[in-house]
Amino acid sequence: MSIEELEAGFGESRSGGGGFDRTPPQDVAAEQSVLGGMLLSKDAIADVVEQIRGTDFYRPAHEAIYDAIIDLYGRGEPADAITVVAELQNRGELGRIGGAPYVHDLIAMVPTAANAGYYGRIVRERAVLRRLVEAGTRIVQLGYAADGGDVDAIVNDAQAEVYAVTERRTTEDYAPLADIIGGTVDEIEAAGHRGEGMVGVPTGFADLDRLTNGLHPGQMIVVAARPAIGKSTLGIDIVRSAAIKHNMTSVVFSLEMSRNEITMRLLAAEARIHLQKMRNGSMGEDDWQKLASTMGKISEAPLFIDDSPNMSLMEIRAKCRRLKQKHDLKLVVIDYLQLMTSGKRVESRQQEVSEFSRALKLLAKELEVPLIAISQLNRGAEQRQDKKPAMSDLRESGCLTADTKILRADTGAETTMGELHALGATDVPVWALNDRLQYVRRHMTHVFPTGVKEVFRLRLASGKQITATANHPFLTYGGWRPLGTLEVGTRLGVPRHVPGPEQNARWDDRKVVMLAHLLGDGSFVKRQPLRYASVDELNLQAVTEAASAFGVIPARDEFAAARCTTLRLRAPYRLTHGKRNPIAEWLDDLGLFGARSYEKFIPSSVFHLPKEQIALFIRHIWATDGSVTVRADGKSGRIYYASTSRNLVDGLSRLLLRFGISTRLRTATAKGTYRPGYTLDVSGADDQRRFLQEIGVHGERGAAAERLLEIVRAVKSNPNVDTVPRQVWDDVRELLEEQGMSHREFARQLGTQFSGSAMWKRSPSPARLGRVAAILESEELEILAVNDLLWDEVVAIEPLGEQEVFDATVLDTHNFIANGIAVHNSIEQDADMVILLHREDAYEKESPRAGEADLIVAKHRNGPTDVITVAFQGHYARFVDMQA
Repeated sequence: MSIEELEAGFGESRSGGGGFDRTPPQDVAAEQSVLGGMLLSKDAIADVVEQIRGTDFYRPAHEAIYDAIIDLYGRGEPADAITVVAELQNRGELGRIGGAPYVHDLIAMVPTAANAGYYGRIVRERAVLRRLVEAGTRIVQLGYAADGGDVDAIVNDAQAEVYAVTERRTTEDYAPLADIIGGTVDEIEAAGHRGEGMVGVPTGFADLDRLTNGLHPGQMIVVAARPAIGKSTLGIDIVRSAAIKHNMTSVVFSLEMSRNEITMRLLAAEARIHLQKMRNGSMGEDDWQKLASTMGKISEAPLFIDDSPNMSLMEIRAKCRRLKQKHDLKLVVIDYLQLMTSGKRVESRQQEVSEFSRALKLLAKELEVPLIAISQLNRGAEQRQDKKPAMSDLRESGCLTADTKILRADTGAETTMGELHALGATDVPVWALNDRLQYVRRHMTHVFPTGVKEVFRLRLASGKQITATANHPFLTYGGWRPLGTLEVGTRLGVPRHVPGPEQNARWDDRKVVMLAHLLGDGSFVKRQPLRYASVDELNLQAVTEAASAFGVIPARDEFAAARCTTLRLRAPYRLTHGKRNPIAEWLDDLGLFGARSYEKFIPSSVFHLPKEQIALFIRHIWATDGSVTVRADGKSGRIYYASTSRNLVDGLSRLLLRFGISTRLRTATAKGTYRPGYTLDVSGADDQRRFLQEIGVHGERGAAAERLLEIVRAVKSNPNVDTVPRQVWDDVRELLEEQGMSHREFARQLGTQFSGSAMWKRSPSPARLGRVAAILESEELEILAVNDLLWDEVVAIEPLGEQEVFDATVLDTHNFIANGIAVHNSIEQDADMVILLHREDAYEKESPRAGEADLIVAKHRNGPTDVITVAFQGHYARFVDMQA
């Protein structure tokens, strides 16, 4: 394939040299040699990856090949000509880069893989020169477009263009000790001459400064607390100390408060004016005099405030670089971490770029300034007696494996973490729990890799399972807890019901019926006749009618010995090259054609169907490998579906959540077989009644379904699975004590016989807890009684070794559904220092420590930890030293 054809496949190259009739700096041979070396040797990949990115290639086709190699290498898979061609084929880019022959030609072109690093430097240098050409073009355009504009501003923009070019140049990440030790000794000597003086940015708190010697360049400091404790105020206090008192250039990126709100707090704290007076306009003459004298001091301070909404890390980085260049930036504060968005993903960079907290740490190192990231703690502290926060309360990033399935809110289907990351998907609608434990639509802003880590398989009594790192949080009765703190018997929140997708896509009913029966009793493996087998005449009739949607008339074959009938679903026309059986082609479009029984799954488009067609699908698939039986005593029955495909029964379980039906999956290997079999049970009178009333079963099993429905309608529910964790009784007893109600009186109002401590030993059903909530007039208990959660039980936690893992960010609620389980998202902390803020009087109004706050230095990479007590002056919106 020629160069002209390659360019035609990808569009014009990114020369940016408009106005110059010259070819931009490039070396196609070097690019081909780099790629050929990488295809030959993984050592060459390691040499090259530290020097160049995909965007450094002049030819877009080469960038696509490079990205495919890097992705394979990052996943720990071989990156040779065969695997790279397969990867490009999966991405739909193989034809556009010149096909498989071009990839193989790259290997033949490389003189030696050992020189790949040298070829990479050539590619990098040409890329820098191209960017310089592009920057020069833009600078020329700035000059001609000035038209009387501010010349100083234009010069600054031009300098920034050149600065951006130099910033893209890469250097080695390592240096020999001989080169480092001299600078280290100089720093030690300088510290000796200073004596006990301050080294870093002063925080304004004497004891904290003595402990830390100030905040040092390159440090990432996390200031964390529960809402309304004062974490933003503490961040502003540190900024006041740096910018106003010590004239150090500082910037606050506030994603929560407006710039006017921050300025008002600064004025209140510095002038010692009641913040409430400033807000309601009741300031006196003395207050106005204080304000006037303070305004001059504050206005001269080198402090910048940015309250842009939905700010990304890329935007923050760009603004900080400009401030560093123009104003010698000394301190950055981000308030607060969970409100940040990801910005665009740079695909060719390594895992650390995608790791959110790691990126903040790298930003601090790059700018050589301390960076304070204000963060919100989870509710773990509120479950403790003393309410004191701990490191475990930080919303640290748990990680999930690439095959973890995320339930989407737009399509109703599941997609994996790995697929979302590979697609670079952003703003994916998902279902997330709100404060009332109800599922609402939120957006997963992005999925990012967090490295290769040790993972564990968590299995629940319902059969649900998920693979995660030890620090990934799951929802317990006491709040979000990391997997590493869970044990067998712990109960976790899983969805009992999820809403339908935002938009439905209706099928022809006949196709819904056909897919259901083929997934159950159909065979559509390659190079074999497409057929369906059943002993149920009503099922055979249903498939015959459904085949008419494809113009197919089934051929019927009777097998008397097996008491089974087979329908051959032959094409209605002669098959020739390019002309396929319409049913086979349809199954291929769904991704199913060729799947064996243990490989079958429910296609994602089925989840997009309206609820009535979901019911139609389940009604007919249950008529194949499903079962509805009435027990011999005639008092109960069993409803289950059996399959050798785990994916198929998992999909059925998710579909049933649309009806609020919970299931239990069991695994068993039949004697004489080697593949596991799975059964999906609908148990409990309420779930069985809902299944039989809203869905039912087609065919001969329908008669048994009607008999069982009559039985379960008469059964009084006695739930032993759908209960609220027993810890809820601890909260009930506290409320009884607060309200002065005796346990005997409580039992009387509840309509039960008083039985002493026995009444607290059984987990209550949601209905029973609802009655308790009404008696005690408790909104919190009402939320626990009426919500979208079922409390499942941990039955096993098994180590699986190390795997590549991913995390995600969900705005506002910070949680989502993964493998049918409620999981938390959060941000991994790479902090050098963690300061947890605690105020006892925030929880106890009559606390003897009213007006005091603890700065708990829970992590200090370069020094000791301690608890610093300061005074909280809420009326001035500030914290101060106790002796101040």
